[in-house]
Amino acid sequence: MVKFLSFLILIFFNAFFCAQIFFTSNHSSSDKKVIDEIAHQYPDFKNKTTKDFTDFIDEYTRKNSLENPKVKEIVINVFSALKIAEKRDQLNFTSNRLFEKAIADSRAEKRIDLEIWASLHYAFYFYTYRKYEKSFPLFMFCIENLDKTEDEDVIQISETYKKIAYFLTTTDEFSKAEEYLKKAKKYAEPNSSELASILNTLGHCSAKTNKLSEAKNYFEQTLKIARKSGDEVRYAKALGSLAEIELKKKNYDKAISLVEKDIEISEKNKNNQNTMYALTVLSKIYFEKGDVNNAEKYLEKAKNYSQSKSYFRSAEYGINEMILKIAEIKGDDKTELQARRRLEKLKDSLKDYDGKETVLKVGWESQKNQLQLKIQMEQAKQEKESYMKMAAIVVCFLLVLIIISIIRTYRHKMKSKKSEYEAKVLNLLIDKIKSENKLNTTHKTIHSYQVYLAEKNKQIEVLEKEMEKVKNSSFSELEEKSGELQKLLESHLMTDENWKNFRNAFIQRYPSQYKELTDQYPDLTDSNMRIIILTKLNMNNTEISRLLGVTLDAVKKAKHRLRKKYENDYKNLFEQIL
Repeated sequence: MVKFLSFLILIFFNAFFCAQIFFTSNHSSSDKKVIDEIAHQYPDFKNKTTKDFTDFIDEYTRKNSLENPKVKEIVINVFSALKIAEKRDQLNFTSNRLFEKAIADSRAEKRIDLEIWASLHYAFYFYTYRKYEKSFPLFMFCIENLDKTEDEDVIQISETYKKIAYFLTTTDEFSKAEEYLKKAKKYAEPNSSELASILNTLGHCSAKTNKLSEAKNYFEQTLKIARKSGDEVRYAKALGSLAEIELKKKNYDKAISLVEKDIEISEKNKNNQNTMYALTVLSKIYFEKGDVNNAEKYLEKAKNYSQSKSYFRSAEYGINEMILKIAEIKGDDKTELQARRRLEKLKDSLKDYDGKETVLKVGWESQKNQLQLKIQMEQAKQEKESYMKMAAIVVCFLLVLIIISIIRTYRHKMKSKKSEYEAKVLNLLIDKIKSENKLNTTHKTIHSYQVYLAEKNKQIEVLEKEMEKVKNSSFSELEEKSGELQKLLESHLMTDENWKNFRNAFIQRYPSQYKELTDQYPDLTDSNMRIIILTKLNMNNTEISRLLGVTLDAVKKAKHRLRKKYENDYKNLFEQIL
């Protein structure tokens, strides 16, 4: 009977997930092709009016029909938002409204491919103008949903992966950024400006993780591709990147030569941002070389560029920090005072932009959400279609009716010792299923796990009592033969997978406590951590022993060993947090 019920439940879940896959929208590949082509031609309209670009989209979509008029409106809104932002060179209400409308319409159309695409452009718009905290949730939405999306369904695939990688480098998640950059590289056009950009960023990731020879190789590849594609600015950036490699190696003259070429090309192309950055690098080289006069000279030039745009404030802050350092070395009290005053003003304004505190905060939030994504990867946050939700409810209801019907029929028909024994097992199994279903249908927070573990403890206690009764009754032979109660008891124990999910939920709820534990006591074993965390959540030794499937003495001995090992820190180790 137990096996039969388990079989029914397995059939239900298989049917549910198969149905979900079957009913998932198979988005039109023709839409993707049209949008990719519009994006490819978009740079040609950089210096034209927004109307010219809208007219081009109208004409192009007439010749290459999109799936429906609403999709066309989404596409127009996204590209118009980008065009307006580029023209005004700042965050603006119109672009915000157009992006938000495109995202809302994509969601209404149940087009996750379009929602990812629109959200990514909105995220990168905030990222470009240094509103990292606003870009963060949009990037995380894209990352989460891209992990569930086939590559052939991703619009502007190379650009999409590249932009996510840019964001991840800002939060110092270089290994994750490399994953996305390698995906982007796979789909980038050969000898294109985009490929040069991807290679340059891969070099940046390698340099940040001190793989200097690998970084140099990427930068040299960037130079070749940039030259072939005619991208002078990317070529200049690669020169600047190579200069930073030479600076790390203390080859100052070579670094100066490279960065001077970078500045020359960047100025020629009127790329103020890259010129500012290259001038800052040049001043760093002179400073490390011991030539503070030249360092100061180029910092002043860089400062002029940094004051030209509000979103260059972070760069201006770094420049003023260097100016202050040089003023202290030279004993220039006037310059030192001016630099300190400017740094104070910038510190306040940077709270809303890309100050160090904001970037660090976003980086921490990103890591925390990566953990959440791992927990949620195998779950659907919500069904993609409303009729799928209805189908799931109907199937669940039918399953409950079947189980109730089987239990009633079974109890009425079977009156033998065997039927009584199996009925007990069945009731205990249903309690277990209900408890697990309750956990699976809620967000796996630390609270839901606490409720789940409390229920599990009660169920184990009931099982142990039942097994004691069976041992001293006429059911003992049945239990010896089938061992159903023993199997059920063992199935309640905390598996490695359950422990991993529970630990992640604990980290999500109590990040600082977990970090403190692992930082202060790096030699704690996994079994130590299980006992410590369960104790912190106010579980006694008996409850812990039940969940872990060990004896009460084993738990006491483990705590005794920890007491001997950590002595004065023992109380802090087991301090309860609830």
